[in-house]
Amino acid sequence: MVKENITAEPTEMHETPDYRCLVYSKRITDDIYLKLCGVEHCMPDYCFNTEDRTGYHLHIILEGKGTLCVNGVEQKLHFGQMFITKPGEETWYRADSEDPWTYCWMAFDGKIAKESIEKAGFFDNVNVLECNIDQQRFFSLVQRLLNNAELKTSAVYYNTGRLLEFIGLAIESYIEFEKKVHKSRDYQADSYVEYAVNFIRANYATATISTVAKNIGIHRSYLTTIFKKATGVSPQEFLLQCRLRRACKLLAETSNPIQEIAHNVGYDNPLTFSKIFKSYYGISPREYRHQQQSEQKGE
Repeated sequence: MVKENITAEPTEMHETPDYRCLVYSKRITDDIYLKLCGVEHCMPDYCFNTEDRTGYHLHIILEGKGTLCVNGVEQKLHFGQMFITKPGEETWYRADSEDPWTYCWMAFDGKIAKESIEKAGFFDNVNVLECNIDQQRFFSLVQRLLNNAELKTSAVYYNTGRLLEFIGLAIESYIEFEKKVHKSRDYQADSYVEYAVNFIRANYATATISTVAKNIGIHRSYLTTIFKKATGVSPQEFLLQCRLRRACKLLAETSNPIQEIAHNVGYDNPLTFSKIFKSYYGISPREYRHQQQSEQKGE
């Protein structure tokens, strides 16, 4: 259903030398509509908390590095990736202290918003993907919106079109990935395994093997077969190794509570985490931390 909403305050622009953001409140349809868009060159360690944020915010990293934290799980991000924040998730993201990122983004919502991001590969528990097309194409669309924040009635149609093109580019990026992994039969299995490895490393705390297989577009049993053949371990074992290696690092280098570390690496139940850790290393997380601290002190 189409509806006009041109009587409300339509736009609000916020600008500094390193930041431009257009807040947009006009729409022609409830199916999908623009909420805001912008570009920011972040200062080192600049952190943004998305508490009470609504809609889907899709960011394209144009340069630099940063950290994304979703529901207590942190991921290191870099140029060449894109990330999304979703409603209902506790999220913050922070620029790197030495190589702070620059990103552009569009935020949107509507009846088909969730369906649209899933077409771009952002399924449940997936917030980070590689960008397989030129990031400047995204940036150009955002710049056109920021440079033409007009109040005339036709602008809402143009801007809705630019939003759809922005989402379309994200979908195109995912299609390009699918083309790569289907390029040839001989190369196909290696591509699947390579993508699965990278996906698990980036999303170890939230990933499941079913999610990995679904994101690639193959059956879980086939992924398990080719993964074990290529790496010598099952994808489930590789996922476990990624989680436990991260846990070891946090135990050795931080004073964070073990319950918090368990959650950070993907275990809601700290007792389950401790049991798995001890089964794998032969000592409990608490004993491992004490051992590492003693070695660091030279005892």
